[in-house]
Amino acid sequence: MKKILGLVGVLLLVLVSVLIFNTLGNKPNNNQQLVTLDSLPQNAIEHMSAAIQLKTETPNDDYQFDTATFMQYRKFIEVSYPLIHKSLHRTIVDSFNYIYEWKGTDTSILPMVLMAHYDVVPVEESAVRLWHAKPYGGEIKENYIWGRGVLDDKSSMISILEATEAQLQKGFQPKQTILLCFGADEESSGKGATAVVKYFKDQHKRFDLVVDEGGEISTEDNQSIKAPIAAIGVGEKGYVTLVLTAQKAGGHSSIPANHTAIDILSRAITKVNDNPIPTKLTTPIKAYLKSISAYNDNFFEKMALSNLWLFESRIVKSLSEQPTSNALIRTTLVPTVFNSGVRDNVIPTFATAYINSRILPGQSSKDVFDYVQKVIDDTNIKITYYKNYMTEPSPTTDVNSKYYKRVEKVVRSVVKDVVVAPMLMVGATDSRNYREVSDGVVNFTPLTDAKGYHGIDERMLISDFQKCFNFYTLLIKGE
Repeated sequence: MKKILGLVGVLLLVLVSVLIFNTLGNKPNNNQQLVTLDSLPQNAIEHMSAAIQLKTETPNDDYQFDTATFMQYRKFIEVSYPLIHKSLHRTIVDSFNYIYEWKGTDTSILPMVLMAHYDVVPVEESAVRLWHAKPYGGEIKENYIWGRGVLDDKSSMISILEATEAQLQKGFQPKQTILLCFGADEESSGKGATAVVKYFKDQHKRFDLVVDEGGEISTEDNQSIKAPIAAIGVGEKGYVTLVLTAQKAGGHSSIPANHTAIDILSRAITKVNDNPIPTKLTTPIKAYLKSISAYNDNFFEKMALSNLWLFESRIVKSLSEQPTSNALIRTTLVPTVFNSGVRDNVIPTFATAYINSRILPGQSSKDVFDYVQKVIDDTNIKITYYKNYMTEPSPTTDVNSKYYKRVEKVVRSVVKDVVVAPMLMVGATDSRNYREVSDGVVNFTPLTDAKGYHGIDERMLISDFQKCFNFYTLLIKGE
């Protein structure tokens, strides 16, 4: 018995030694890249304000597309950026998607793509009174630029244009050919990006680094890390919506049956909510946790993150407790639409609900369908795919690749004392289409704790506009 106890004691000592060694040996990467950054061009803020004032909303119904406003936007960028339109070749795809080609001196290098979209989601009419600025006013106040689309995604488009125009004014020509690609319907169908990529594929084009919106800078997500965390997107979750339909004879509300179509469907939705798809730590999230672990000021949290092999279940449990982190470790399921009934005194025959899912890499839309069907386990519920939009999880960009390292270097040049970490994108962007023509798709915009996405009081710090401008400038210059 003493020998067994002694062996257990030795094993515990070894385990503790390994944990402490891994924790203390996990040192921060303080590889700050010091470079000289340019100031915002004189008219940049004025241009951003003007861009917001153009109401480039994309409707769900293509027939309601406001062609006149999108033509105004085209004229606006032509007038605001004359050197771009004089020096770069522009190709227009499907009316309002633009490709600008800036020829490099070394055509043997695959081109780089800087991309953005300039369409915006509509402003909820009933919520306009809650805004602290006019949604399409482009107002400048309290060190912010206010308005729908300033974050998503005119911050990227205008910054790319400003950086390009400024370098053209200096007579700069890049070594690497650069393509500026701007989409007009990312917030609705995404058909523009699909058409642009088809155009490239028809020409047998492939690309080096592709940079699109996505990851950002956070100072709020982890209170145990004092430095800002720049999360660089290296892959996207998939997207599928399932339609659940219940049918049961309706009739007069004065003589109801024990169960109605609404009852049946409500129970099905409750089952889905009560039985979430199990969690999974994907490769990008493991890399994210590893990257931030060295900067954690809480010793025990740092120890857990530095020894995932032992504490993974505990970390997953902690991540699952908050909506933002839970979405990173789980294929999510959420009801988003419920329709039934025509009058208060009529029991409806049909009830329909939409369940939206964002799919982790390694899983598929069929996996989601099969899981929901098994959980509901009710032949009274018909399940079908909502086919307006569906996409599988994207491939992921290698965090050790030259593409990721290049963006990481630029981020460290633009943001002081920053923690850089890879991230899985929970939302969909146009750049997922570009993975067919590039191994280096990366999602990042240097916005800090951005507020108002798709909601009330969308606004961007002027200092973030400066960061965006510098970020794209350094990418263009190849620094």
